[in-house]
Amino acid sequence: MFNVLELKRLAAAAVNQNVQDVVSFEKLAEGGFNRTFLITMRDGFQFVGRVPYTVTEPKNFVIASEVATVDYLRSHNIPVPQIFSYSASSENAAGTEYIFMELVRGTSLGDIWFDLSGKAMITVLTKLVELESKLFSLEFPASGSLYYTKDLQAGHHKVVVSASDLGQKDQFCIGPDTRLNLWHGKRLHIETNRGPCTCKSLRHMKTN
Repeated sequence: MFNVLELKRLAAAAVNQNVQDVVSFEKLAEGGFNRTFLITMRDGFQFVGRVPYTVTEPKNFVIASEVATVDYLRSHNIPVPQIFSYSASSENAAGTEYIFMELVRGTSLGDIWFDLSGKAMITVLTKLVELESKLFSLEFPASGSLYYTKDLQAGHHKVVVSASDLGQKDQFCIGPDTRLNLWHGKRLHIETNRGPCTCKSLRHMKTN
């Protein structure tokens, strides 16, 4: 459970407004790991709030990594929603981790695909291939999940992602892998290496 009023207050602050300006805070959808809310302000501005379920683990890593990944993609001109504010910890007034992000309106491609002309289909596929090409051109120094360097607490191994092209030195890093199968059930409490993993560290593991 979380404090709805305080979450509204945090939401308003994320877009530089007051809690009194929140005119609607309604559930948008339930997903596999999060519940989402549509937040409407007095001036008509709308955005999305996301809160992880209590069973979602590891919450702090999942939230921190998703935010860093989205921002990293935006910094490379990949069209993804803007993050307004987030907390990778439940140690806040609302008592929950959260993400407040841009609402992106559109139509599901699956709903209109067979109504498109052949030329339109080719245009869509071409744009998708271009996006995939951009994604595959991004290089990382290790395998694992992406984080802001500031979000990984002391004691967690990290490999810094070179960001000289972004003008923000050492802002991002690779840290523990957040894939569910590494954390599910009793695995959550096992002290083991979940990354980051480099070719050098793999050679070290094989040697030992």
